[in-house]
Amino acid sequence: MNDARWNGRSGTAGGPAFGDALRVLCGEREVAPARLGDAAGLAPAELEALFSGTQRVGIAALAAFAQALRLRPIEFLQRTGILGLEAYAFGLDPLYFLPEGPLRYDARIYMREINPRHAVPESDMTKRNPTLSAIAGDELLDPLGKLELELAYLLRVAVQQTGGLLG
Repeated sequence: MNDARWNGRSGTAGGPAFGDALRVLCGEREVAPARLGDAAGLAPAELEALFSGTQRVGIAALAAFAQALRLRPIEFLQRTGILGLEAYAFGLDPLYFLPEGPLRYDARIYMREINPRHAVPESDMTKRNPTLSAIAGDELLDPLGKLELELAYLLRVAVQQTGGLLG
């Protein structure tokens, strides 16, 4: 399925809805599309093809986009529709990135009791995942490398729970 926002089999993101969301984010975050393309090493024609939905990109480009747009990984995935309502409707737990057991249970209570009308603070929640904490604490990785690994991890775990396609 080439129009899925994230295809876990090919490891690529794209499609018309993804391109539209990316273009909207550029406007909202006041990032020139050319700057977004430069961040990921895409020529203007390639970026336009991505916006129109005819080109797909991998995790390295997603990390570069998230960094250029100044978005944390989960927010980037949600705002581009990769982790859209469809993924949650098909059974993806909103706390899918936390291990089963007391940690996830406590986080669910935190979500309900703090303020259910507001988004859960992403950095607060992701620090509870041992893998994401280890990536964040790695002294050898630069910020872009950390973003890339975090996105790869989050997408792989989501794909495991949804069967391969997101969005």
